[in-house]
Amino acid sequence: MMAAEWSKKQRRELRDLQGIAWERELAAALQVLRGDFDAWERSQISAFDLSDRIHEYHNGKSRELFNRYSGSSNHFVILRAIASGVIAESELSNELHECLSDDIVEVRKRWNSSSEDEVSST
Repeated sequence: MMAAEWSKKQRRELRDLQGIAWERELAAALQVLRGDFDAWERSQISAFDLSDRIHEYHNGKSRELFNRYSGSSNHFVILRAIASGVIAESELSNELHECLSDDIVEVRKRWNSSSEDEVSST
């Protein structure tokens, strides 16, 4: 379905889901950074190491998430979030789920296939 074909209600739901997915992925990434702060407080890493990790987070994961989720709503972002388990299908309205159901199946297949490829190559 193209963006122009989405109803106003569907566009609003996609935007809301995009915000939820962004916040969930951001929270997970910040938990990793929190662990670095904890390690610093226990003197397991230096202040310089912590500073480097903050810098890496800012220029890495934080920027990646910003680029993925900021800007206009994109239903492909929601499909990716569903395939990766960030958003549950049950969080979609029946109307939106019906519109996306075929795409969800296809993206899940691709996601699982690419995840298996990564596992088998390591």
